Amino acid sequence: MVEFTNVGMEDVYNLAFGDLLPDGTIDDTSNSNNGDIVKVLATVISILKDFTAKNPKAYVFFTGSTGERVQLYRRILKSYYSMFSKDFKIMAYIRSDDTYTQVEFDPEIKAEYEGFIVKKNN
Repeated sequence: MVEFTNVGMEDVYNLAFGDLLPDGTIDDTSNSNNGDIVKVLATVISILKDFTAKNPKAYVFFTGSTGERVQLYRRILKSYYSMFSKDFKIMAYIRSDDTYTQVEFDPEIKAEYEGFIVKKNN
C-alpha cells in the first residue's frame, strides 16, 4: 500500500509504503526478501508521478524505516538520478547534532542523508 499524508503544512506530504495490515495500517518495516524490490519501487514511483500530476504544488517527503533503507533509497536516487531529475527536483536532509539541513541531492557524493523531499518540475 502507498499512502500520502499531509504533515500539517500546506502542500507537504509524507509518503509511506509497505504491507497493508489487517487493521488498515501500513507495516513499513517488513522485508519479504522475495526479489520484487525493483517492481515495488517502480510502482511507488508511478504512484508518486500520478499524485504530483494531480497535486503539482506538493512537496513529498520520504525516508526509510531503518538506516539501511535510507541508504537503499539514496542508491536508487543516485542510480536513476538522470531519469528522476527530469520529473522532480530532489532535495535531501542531512543531520548535524539535532539540526536538519535541507540540501540539493547530489548523486556524486556519498552523504549520510536522513530523508528526501521531491517536488514535480514545472
